[in-house]
Amino acid sequence: MEGLFFADVEQREVQITGGSCAVPILYREVFAVAGIFLAPTLKLRDLLPTSKLVPAEVMPGKGLLAVMAFDYRDTSLGPYRELAIAVPARYRPRVNPMLIPPLRMAASLSFEAFVWQLPVTTEVALHAGIDIWGYPKFMAEIGFEEGEETVTCTLEEQGRHILTLEVKKSLPRMKTYFDFNTYTVKDRELLFTSIRGLSTSLGRSFLPGTARMTLGEHEISRKIREIAPGKSIHSLYIPRARMLLPEAEQRLPL
Repeated sequence: MEGLFFADVEQREVQITGGSCAVPILYREVFAVAGIFLAPTLKLRDLLPTSKLVPAEVMPGKGLLAVMAFDYRDTSLGPYRELAIAVPARYRPRVNPMLIPPLRMAASLSFEAFVWQLPVTTEVALHAGIDIWGYPKFMAEIGFEEGEETVTCTLEEQGRHILTLEVKKSLPRMKTYFDFNTYTVKDRELLFTSIRGLSTSLGRSFLPGTARMTLGEHEISRKIREIAPGKSIHSLYIPRARMLLPEAEQRLPL
């Protein structure tokens, strides 16, 4: 299962700012944590680039804000770190029942979200993400600290604190596939990209409060504070995984 994850993957060189990049990008060793927080739907809509993207709601007026921290320890781009702030949403759903879409995402480990911010720690990851997918990347400092019971990730830009994410470790008992389906904006289109993953030891919790976010005074911190996220309702602890980032599968009208 794990040994075959990258089987039959064919890469091609794509020109990016400052050089080239082989895609799909191969992530051979990944460490990650995530917290999913309740947030007012109206505030989340302000982060979306088009009304065709509809936030997934868990109850009337309450959607989700996802904060996911990745330590990519071995990739075809070299090691780097990344922190995603995203809004779980769907594109032009025929119906948008409450609770069902987010429950389906959580149960199947198949997440669908618009990526609002995606700071990274290396220039090659910055340029590849922006030039190929339109990911909203900027250079930042991202630190991880792993304790016996928690993992803490701190995000700063030029020494200015943006946020700290603390996630309680859940027992990593699952050997499973997962995917992160992302929406980004590039060339006045909405790009849909399916990032596949495989973890041999994934832990998750649906207990409220197993992830906690502390905000700084950065512009992004203030914007998140305006959104007013509440308690976390879902968290992920992924001590080991592999991932595959291909080119966008679909280009959709905004």
